[in-house]
Amino acid sequence: MQKNSRDKHRTKQNKNPKIEKEKRIKKYKIIKLIIKLFIFIALLTGLVVYAFTSPIFNISEINILGNEKFEKEEYLNLSQLNIGENIFNFRKSTVISNIKTNGYVESVKVKRKLPTKIEIIIEERTPTFLVALEDGTFAYINNQGYILEKSEIKLPLAIITGISTKTENIIEGNRLENDDLEKLQNVIQIKDSINNIEISEDLSKIDITSKSNYILTFEQEAKEVYLGDVSNLSSKILYMKCVLEEQKEIPGIIYLNQEQVYFSPK
Repeated sequence: MQKNSRDKHRTKQNKNPKIEKEKRIKKYKIIKLIIKLFIFIALLTGLVVYAFTSPIFNISEINILGNEKFEKEEYLNLSQLNIGENIFNFRKSTVISNIKTNGYVESVKVKRKLPTKIEIIIEERTPTFLVALEDGTFAYINNQGYILEKSEIKLPLAIITGISTKTENIIEGNRLENDDLEKLQNVIQIKDSINNIEISEDLSKIDITSKSNYILTFEQEAKEVYLGDVSNLSSKILYMKCVLEEQKEIPGIIYLNQEQVYFSPK
């Protein structure tokens, strides 16, 4: 009995040094890992500091691509980037926001071409309609209803009248209000239908005051078209084409917004 007790005691004594050794090894590994992590952080910090301060990473060239409407200098000024500043010392999102204050800008991509070059890729919007404003000027808009520019110059585009967007909201970069955006989609549908059947007369004006009765003006032909809504649009446009061709150069109104469609000379 005493022998068995001594054997167990010896076994316990034999295990203790091994356990202690394993603890020391584990502790050593943790310390070693902490040291490695500290060194890595120190190196990383050093690299970041070096990248932000070394003249090796100073901007030497800024390339603007995709611009058509505006000169490169316009977008360069908006970007607020400067030759000689550090290539890491700006946020791409800030540069993009700055450039998109120009209403013609659809999208912007900014790329760092290390070590010293910046590439800015611009996608511009194209005006497709004019909006007549109360002060006699025009707002240029695209198919998405973005306001690109306000100008006294009348471009050779169809004029939209009767918008509900408030005058104070007609600002470059803004969009028309929701009701006008919905009507704009109908206007695009009308314009596409006219283009599809190759009507020779140019559509000069579209009154969108009421979505139940769009009024089209063909100025050269001195004709107005009371279209109604966009239901049965293909049939209406075909009838309109026939009247424009048969009653050429005769001023009048084409009524398509009633059960009976007809032409009324003025």
